[in-house]
Amino acid sequence: MIPRYTSNFFCTPFLWLCILLLAYSCEINYSTEVTSTENKEKSIAEMSQEACDCFSKQKGDIDARMAPCIKSTTFSQKVELPEGYSIQDSVAAVENMKSKVDSMNSRKAADMSAMMQTMVVSCDAFGSEFETLYEKTYPVDSSVANLNSIKTLESRFQTASIPDTAKKAVLNELIAKNIGARRLAEGLRRCQQMKKLFKDESGAYYASAFIYSLQGKYPLAINELAQESSSERNSDLNKMFIALMKRKAQRNK
Repeated sequence: MIPRYTSNFFCTPFLWLCILLLAYSCEINYSTEVTSTENKEKSIAEMSQEACDCFSKQKGDIDARMAPCIKSTTFSQKVELPEGYSIQDSVAAVENMKSKVDSMNSRKAADMSAMMQTMVVSCDAFGSEFETLYEKTYPVDSSVANLNSIKTLESRFQTASIPDTAKKAVLNELIAKNIGARRLAEGLRRCQQMKKLFKDESGAYYASAFIYSLQGKYPLAINELAQESSSERNSDLNKMFIALMKRKAQRNK
């Protein structure tokens, strides 16, 4: 389950992260011989710099700016077939290439993930946009309505008769609303409560990391995110958050 307090990342057009797995494309051309060509391998540093240069020239939000840059740093596989080849021959050639592509996809996806992490730290244009998006996860809400809502939720949480699923939902709300109100100590206490009562709720580590980030305690934030990453849920995105903490730590030395 993805906790509701991380939904700002997972319900936005930020889904270009998901297409990193498609780091290869395959196309069929007709020529005088059957060949397979692959562009020269690029290092992570080269890919990051190219994507950064591209991103800095684009306009719009982070998705609109990143989309053409992801495409420019991917590698293509091309199948060239002699004229007159049958459909069966074409399918066989494509299937053979697909097998090769599949065998390399995991490594290429890892390279692209590493590129994104590098960009968070080293590409100021991208890092700034990513940080802004991250900070919007828990917008400030110091309104009387929010504080009253916290009191209501606290009373409900103490009700012994509510089932565990409802108690978890209430605790999620208490974490989010306390962070919004910038009651950080109480937010951390509720995160610890969540970890103790519901060990499968890994999002509590994410929330704790956000609080530590607000407090400037970046090593503690990284430790929380590392534990959340170990669950294998959204681990690539969490690695980007870890990179963001490193970026903020460097800036605030």
